[in-house]
Amino acid sequence: MKRTVSGFLLTALLALSACQRSSAFRQDQDYYRDQAGYYSRDGKTSATKRVESMGQPKKKVVVLDFWNDTPVKQDGLGSFASDEMRRGLFLTQRMIVPTDLRTDFTTEDFVQSDKGSGDQVRVAQLIREGRRMGVAVIAIGRIGKITFRQRGDDVGLLRQSQSFGAVDVEVKLFDVSSGREILSVGKSGEASANSMVAVENQNQQTAAFRAELTQLAVRDAVSQLVPEVIRSVEKLTWQGRVAKIVGGKLYINAGKGSGLIPGDIMKVLTSGEEIYDQSTGAYLGRAPGQLKGTIEVVDFMGGDGAVAEIHSGGNFQEGDIVQLY
Repeated sequence: MKRTVSGFLLTALLALSACQRSSAFRQDQDYYRDQAGYYSRDGKTSATKRVESMGQPKKKVVVLDFWNDTPVKQDGLGSFASDEMRRGLFLTQRMIVPTDLRTDFTTEDFVQSDKGSGDQVRVAQLIREGRRMGVAVIAIGRIGKITFRQRGDDVGLLRQSQSFGAVDVEVKLFDVSSGREILSVGKSGEASANSMVAVENQNQQTAAFRAELTQLAVRDAVSQLVPEVIRSVEKLTWQGRVAKIVGGKLYINAGKGSGLIPGDIMKVLTSGEEIYDQSTGAYLGRAPGQLKGTIEVVDFMGGDGAVAEIHSGGNFQEGDIVQLY
């Protein structure tokens, strides 16, 4: 009897240990099956990609005052439209819209009218201005059409009047690093107002009233453009520049404000060469730069600057491009 009980206990212990081993083995199998590596290729996002996407550095975007290309000349309408765009982008907190950058240029300064082929953007000059300001993206805008209409009742001493204003607004974005256009899109905005008017004044509208109605329509159009701008900007690869080199330390024109963190490894590249069409002289963009080496962010300075040390390579120069490795 004792021998039988001992045999039963031994069998139970072996079965229990086998189950434990089997469970651990299954966990290992599940673990390796869930990893998206070179051999699995199951389409899942890798852990490194997920972590990278959690906090991409913010890109600096500058918006030039819009061009009011309509017969309706209202003072400050172009700057109002650009301010609405800046405000909309800033409120998202997904990019940097610098308030300390100043330029004397507006959108109109970079547009050349050609009766044969329409308006042409002076891309090379626009990109140079963007590089001078040290931004990733430069945006220009145009108000292409402004329309007013009014309707109301035909009877009564006091008549219900409804006024409408509509505008067409378009925006173009340019990637400063590559020198190419990345977005060209237009939207229409609308605004309306109701009022009671006397018979003799029903067709009278002040310039101030129309200006206010126009601004409301512009605000509506720009609010539709903001998501388009954000999507285009966030598709670009983030990059900064080497602002200064002192000894073995490199000072970068982006830091904590842009979303960099200590330990970030960045590659350093040459600026690349500007390419022009030899037959037409048209500016085609900037060729990719050559890799020089890598650096590591070790500290921050000022509102949005970083200090980096050399990891590999050399011959770094001020103005070189830096990108996350």
